[in-house]
Order: sequence, then structure tokens, then C-alpha cells
Amino acid sequence: MRIAIIEDMPEDNKHLLSLLDNYMKNIDFDPMIDCFTSGEAFLASLEPEIYDLCFMDIYMEGINGMDTASQLHKIDPECRVIFLTSSPDYLADGYRIRAWRYLLKPVTMEQISEALPECIEDARQSARTLTVSSNRRILHIPFSRIWYVATADRTIEIHSEKTFLTVGKQQRFDDLTLPLLSDHRFLVISRGLIANLDYAQSIKDSCLLMQNGDMLPISRRRSAEVSDAFVRFRFEHH
Repeated sequence: MRIAIIEDMPEDNKHLLSLLDNYMKNIDFDPMIDCFTSGEAFLASLEPEIYDLCFMDIYMEGINGMDTASQLHKIDPECRVIFLTSSPDYLADGYRIRAWRYLLKPVTMEQISEALPECIEDARQSARTLTVSSNRRILHIPFSRIWYVATADRTIEIHSEKTFLTVGKQQRFDDLTLPLLSDHRFLVISRGLIANLDYAQSIKDSCLLMQNGDMLPISRRRSAEVSDAFVRFRFEHH
């Protein structure tokens, strides 16, 4: 997990670092933390998918935290933002750009303990990979990039948004996909077909409609289970 702190007040930055250090030691977790003293400095070094979480002070010299977060959202919409401020004036705007939390200064350990667990769990899930053999190469595919896995003739196809990887039938489908089923995002929707609910858009005509337009057939036997799981997943994670 990689965290950015964008805070122009040295004492506030030091205080937050101390809280994070104590919290992470208590849960035996060791993230990378980068500190920036301005929105401009942060944006100058920003790349897509580099940070999982940003603590963003709103009132800073130069570009303020809200505008910095808006630029971040355009470059990396999946990065979570926790705003730090002494005033709730920007609350509505914070939710508009998918602010994860809004912490009033001085930040407390209680606030950190409430805000971080789900972020850390997401980061741990994102770091998980599926190990496969394809064309005599061993590949490690992040769970987060897998949209669905399907059997096709004598092969197994691992699909992402626009492409798929073919795996030889020497690897059994059940053995290959077993690690995925320990992740809450993945669900067996029919025999030889597992979908990542993170990329599912709706259920239509007995199919799971994916965000890229692919229609994945749901078996009649699993119809009720898939429908319940899809609704629950959308409610809990979106």
C-alpha cells in the first residue's frame, strides 16, 4: 500500500505521521508513505495507480486541497481521498469527488482507526495475484485486473477489459480459480465461469452484463444465488 500526505503545515504533518506509524505497528502493516508540502508538488509527481490513499489538507497555499483532489480524480479515479481540515465548509464538494472521509483537525487515533481498515483491506486485496502458466511462461496476474475466467473448448480464458489470456487445459479450471474464490469480488455464475463483481453492471436476460458489454450466462441453478450476491455486493461496496 502506498499513501500520500499532502499537508503544508509541518506540525500537522508530523502529528499525522505519528498517528499512522502507531496504527500501522499495531496491525503489523508496513505501507510506503510519501509527504508533500503543496498540491503542486504532489501533482508534479503523480502517476496513475501509484497511490492507494491520499490524506489531503484542504486549506493550503497555492492550489488548495479540493482542486488538487479534483485533478487527482481525473488521473487516478480509484485513489481514495481523506480530507483534513478545520472547517466542514467543503463537505458537499468532497463527496462529489469521492472523498472517502472528512477528518477535522486535530486528527485523533479514533478517527484513523475508523477510516483506515477498509482502505487497508482493499490494498491487500489489490496486491493479490493469480499465478498461471501460459506459453511456457509463469505469469502473476493481479486479481484486480481479472474481469472473468471462462472455459473455452480445451482451454481456459482469463479476461480483462479488452483482452484475454489463454491458459492450456493442463491446468484444471477448479484448481486454477480456487484462489479467486477466497476473494469477495469473485463468484461462480455457471459451470466453468467465474466473474469479478467489481466489473459487473447489471443482470439482464439471465446474464451478468459486464461494464465492457460482455454478457456472461448465469446458470438456472445459480440464478437466485447470483442475483442475491450481486445486489449485496453493489450495496456493500458501491
